[in-house]
Amino acid sequence: MCLHKGVLDFWGKEVKMRPQILYVGQLWEGGTCLERMKALASLGCQIKPFDTTPWLVNYGRWKLTVAHRLNFGEPVSALNHALQHLSGKLKVITHVWIDKGRWIYPQTLRVLKDETNATLVHYTPDPQLVHHKSRHFLASLPLYDLVVTTKPFEVDQYTKAGARKVLLVLQGYDSRVMNAAPSRHDREIYGSDVCFIGHYERHYGNRLRAAATSSGQLRIWGPRWMRYAFFHPWAKPYVGGDGLWGSKYCIALKCSKIALGLLSKRIPETTTTRTFEIPAAGAFLLAERTEDHLNLFDEGKEAEFFGSDEELKDKIAFYSREEPLRSRIAQAGHSRCIKSGYHTRNELEKVLKAIA
Repeated sequence: MCLHKGVLDFWGKEVKMRPQILYVGQLWEGGTCLERMKALASLGCQIKPFDTTPWLVNYGRWKLTVAHRLNFGEPVSALNHALQHLSGKLKVITHVWIDKGRWIYPQTLRVLKDETNATLVHYTPDPQLVHHKSRHFLASLPLYDLVVTTKPFEVDQYTKAGARKVLLVLQGYDSRVMNAAPSRHDREIYGSDVCFIGHYERHYGNRLRAAATSSGQLRIWGPRWMRYAFFHPWAKPYVGGDGLWGSKYCIALKCSKIALGLLSKRIPETTTTRTFEIPAAGAFLLAERTEDHLNLFDEGKEAEFFGSDEELKDKIAFYSREEPLRSRIAQAGHSRCIKSGYHTRNELEKVLKAIA
């Protein structure tokens, strides 16, 4: 059970109370934000959800384009207006948890604080200072009692930007990847020798083009890959669509012999959510070699890594045909995730201890 500060009962004995959390985030089915909220509930927290998804999608194309690029406009102001007008409904709230709060105004946080006197927590798995920048978030940083990041390269930047307390946690995996069970039909649809599931970046495109020369069946899913394939004919046979989410994402990992863990070069990324989700799903992880990856999984025993296109192609060719060895490494990686506690629930327990 997750605990909050104690109060005294009739006899003067301290009684522990569960945190009452106003959880503000994108609570669409299949998203990691929803899974974090469920994990907090499983730890004993009482949750009042506030789904920001309608303000991120239910407007015209141009309004949403301006909002997402400039953090400005009707969707942004309407979201803050709705949050500020929760007055009278938050009397028992002890914590306000903002997930990816790029659009949240400082004034909105002040209103929530005045209404509840709650602890203000911000969580993001994204590089919110280096890449997903927002003037609203920067102005709000000093108001949060705790900011939580999964990016080690941003910890010092948070402090310099005025954050009062910073906590670094792993991105981890959630229960979805453990529970998905592919059917024979799923294997016909999603089966592959090598797969990559994630958004398009130039670095990813270059690595996947190299992988295509060594793979009998390469499959790619993710935002902007359909557009990429339109302009790069080599990719057309391999791109399966602009994304897989929820159970389909997990099933596709399980239906591939090798799942690639590519790292963004827009930021100094050394791990990503795929680092944990692929082995947790029981799939074979072939990722870019970094010091953090080597600390998380034993190379050649629990996962495999590469440092060049030639090594990538060689390992794809080798492990595609070495099924018993590939299966042993995939199972060992799965066991390592459990043994080392890479589940999101364990990481969120660290957050709850920090705000207790």
